[in-house]
Amino acid sequence: MWNFKVNNWIVAVVICAGMFISVLDNSSINIALPEIALQFRAEIPEVQWLAIGFGLASGALILPMGRLSDLVGRKRIYLSGFLVSGFTAILTSMAPSLILAIIFRALQGVGGAMIQANAMAILISSFPSSKRGFIIGIFMTTVGIASVLGPVFGGFIVQYFSWRWLLFIPSPLSLTACAVGFMILPHMKPITSDSSVSSKFDWRGSFYFAVSLCSLMLTITNGHRLGWVSPIIVVLVIAFLFFASLFVVRQARTDSPLIALELLARKYFSFGSLASLFTFMTGTSVFFIMPFYLQGVLDYMPAEAGFMITPMAGFFALSGPIAGYLSDQVGWKKVEIIGLTATVISLLGLSIVNSESSTYLLLILLGLIGFGMGFFYSPNSASVLSVVERERYGVGTAFLQLTRNSASIIGISITTALITIVMGSMGYEPSLDAIYKSGVTTGLKDAFMAGLSLALRVQAALVLVAVLLTLTKGKEQKLQEIE
Repeated sequence: MWNFKVNNWIVAVVICAGMFISVLDNSSINIALPEIALQFRAEIPEVQWLAIGFGLASGALILPMGRLSDLVGRKRIYLSGFLVSGFTAILTSMAPSLILAIIFRALQGVGGAMIQANAMAILISSFPSSKRGFIIGIFMTTVGIASVLGPVFGGFIVQYFSWRWLLFIPSPLSLTACAVGFMILPHMKPITSDSSVSSKFDWRGSFYFAVSLCSLMLTITNGHRLGWVSPIIVVLVIAFLFFASLFVVRQARTDSPLIALELLARKYFSFGSLASLFTFMTGTSVFFIMPFYLQGVLDYMPAEAGFMITPMAGFFALSGPIAGYLSDQVGWKKVEIIGLTATVISLLGLSIVNSESSTYLLLILLGLIGFGMGFFYSPNSASVLSVVERERYGVGTAFLQLTRNSASIIGISITTALITIVMGSMGYEPSLDAIYKSGVTTGLKDAFMAGLSLALRVQAALVLVAVLLTLTKGKEQKLQEIE
């Protein structure tokens, strides 16, 4: 038997390594899409379903997998996720057609949901409450580094080997993570019969949730392209409203809800999750839109644009453990407000940049938003989970991860819509791709910058809402001690 200190830090290393593998796989795929399109003689929008399918599957199933892990054991579901990811990666890399590759990639997303729903739950269950903020910060640093290295790793493999190798490599890594986790991770008992939480799994509610979320995500990602009143979008909206209504009614009536409504009634949980939603909508949007500004307006080369964005990701990764440690010492709210304030300042600063803006100013502003996001994440996660019972850690962390995954999709969609609407109103092609085309005029650049400025101001307003939610979620509560 290991002593306590050695044991929990080994668990932390294993969990962080596993998440690194999962995030690296997910963040590296986009760089290979043009090569895959050439291989299958397909268009980029068709090939993008390799990423979309993964995202839909993982997003739709993350909450059910969190609940299931609370019932049957988190270690079991977590390691099963690596098994699913490992074997489906082999199938995806060998797929003879694009449609089969998309199907296998979506199945890989099932494994991703099993991993994401349990990684943080296992981690916080292994440490005392006094170190929770710090360990969440370490966890987020791992995720941030993997997100930054993903495109770099993907580009290297595609350039010097093949896109099929890129899709295959997650297989041995995932299977290794499963084997190591099986030997290292402690056994985690599921809910027992004497628990106050029901031990039944709500299959019907899970179905309602999955369909409603997929409908919503497809609406958000395709509305600006197909038109918000197009027949497909209307059907998707109706499907979302119908199944979301069924889900809410089901959760209110069943004795084994997927997400207990009493959790949502706790301000620390609901207000903290909403603050996370609004904040991450802004951070991911900036990360997405900056390459268009840097390459299309400032005429940077791709490598230069990547260098400019690096401080944002770097400060996000490095500030997490610091913020986590401080929140453990002085409380969550103070650290959260520091992070949110830095984020608002950076967004307002970015909203007034132009084609003549200094490189150093851009680096400072992008680094500041990374710092702000990193300073917010750890204390926010710790505060949200402070009111979640141990037997609900799986569904609690899954809900938090779902909130942030959804924020990424919603934020990018809103930002894209605002920019393209402004471009269209000024008489230019309402498309982000227009800024990359040959013969881009000063007027087109100005139209893009006007839309970008509006989008960034809207994002700053959303972060101010997050500040209000953070200030009004109630008095700070003592973190639950781990048995």
